[in-house]
Amino acid sequence: MGSPRFKVMPVQIIAIIVLSLVAGYLYRRGGTSKGTKWRDLGIPCVVIVSILLLGLKTPWWTYFAQFGLLFGALTAYWGLDEEKWGYWAHGLGISVSAIPIAYTTGHWVGFGLRCVILTALITIWSEFVKWDVLEEWGRGIFIILTLPLLLI
Repeated sequence: MGSPRFKVMPVQIIAIIVLSLVAGYLYRRGGTSKGTKWRDLGIPCVVIVSILLLGLKTPWWTYFAQFGLLFGALTAYWGLDEEKWGYWAHGLGISVSAIPIAYTTGHWVGFGLRCVILTALITIWSEFVKWDVLEEWGRGIFIILTLPLLLI
């Protein structure tokens, strides 16, 4: 029996949980009068730190591509703001922004799983949680909590 394709250490799990909370805070702060750049720039930075922490081996340019695609996804609601399909498109855009990581690592199964799970989580969470503070915290948290799926 061969070794598993990935191995997540306890310190990585703790760090991902902490970074998820940081992302939740930044996502929410970006939804207030403090300005959207907290979300738009902060979340991609936390994602890059999380990817490095998880030990995904990828060329340097993928970090810039990931950052740019995620920045674009976070700033767009695809003309469907505050509607079920808007949440779905927003979640899918965020999910698909990891395509440079999947391309360079070959972890297509994990990428596909993350696309389905993160898109569903953001859509369902946003549809049913009506308190905007909790809703936005949850979206930010989900973005980071689902990143370990990219290891599959």
